[in-house]
Amino acid sequence: MLNTKKSLNKLFKSLSIKRNDNIFLHSNLAPYIHTKNKDYSYKKFLNQLISTLGKNGTIVVPTYNYDFAKGKIFDQKKSLSQVGDFTNFLLKKYPDKRTNNPIFSHLIFGKLYEELYHSDNTNMFGNKSIFSKLRKHNFKILCFCCSPATMTYMHFIETSLKVDYRFNKIFTGKIKDKKKILKVKINYNVGKKNIDYSIKETNLFKLIDRKNFLEKPYGRFSCYLVKINYLFKILSNKMRKNQRFLINYDNNTKRN
Repeated sequence: MLNTKKSLNKLFKSLSIKRNDNIFLHSNLAPYIHTKNKDYSYKKFLNQLISTLGKNGTIVVPTYNYDFAKGKIFDQKKSLSQVGDFTNFLLKKYPDKRTNNPIFSHLIFGKLYEELYHSDNTNMFGNKSIFSKLRKHNFKILCFCCSPATMTYMHFIETSLKVDYRFNKIFTGKIKDKKKILKVKINYNVGKKNIDYSIKETNLFKLIDRKNFLEKPYGRFSCYLVKINYLFKILSNKMRKNQRFLINYDNNTKRN
């Protein structure tokens, strides 16, 4: 069975996940659930990852909600994550560990909690954002049974390289901070509407090697792990030669 301690330890070892590592987790836990009690499986998975990393490791889990950009109030404790059931289970159990970023919020577990929690929430991919700090600490991105195309960190790279298919846009809206409703402005590097800026998965697969960008099986699924500094370096090199290396756009196709 895949949801055993042994099978997960074997996967973590094959991906070189070890004590004191810092992990940025994207996940699809459906293959891991072999019980009617999903919450039990979710808790078991998180606890085993925490146990593997130890007290000096850190785990960052996306809990993104995009409704702020549509004019809705972001409530740090109550706005649901729109990136999976597992993340909403964690939100319900650990609401105080969620950052107050109205779009790209994260749950943070471990040693780097204080530093990451107090990142700049006004400039989504700026130099003081959580994504910049992930690079500072060279986090490893783990895609558990999901495509590497889900890696949000690539948007930070696109912003850093000032790609021509994204532009800075200011959004004004409201967030609930404890009992107060605050009006805030955020800077979000969004994609241009006439361009298909979805990630080209096949180009990411070409970057997989046996050291810095790994692919390992977990049952019928694949899991991926890449070091952030490596990802930044290799994509920067590729995108300086071809700015649209990451995306599906070409001269003959446009986004509807």
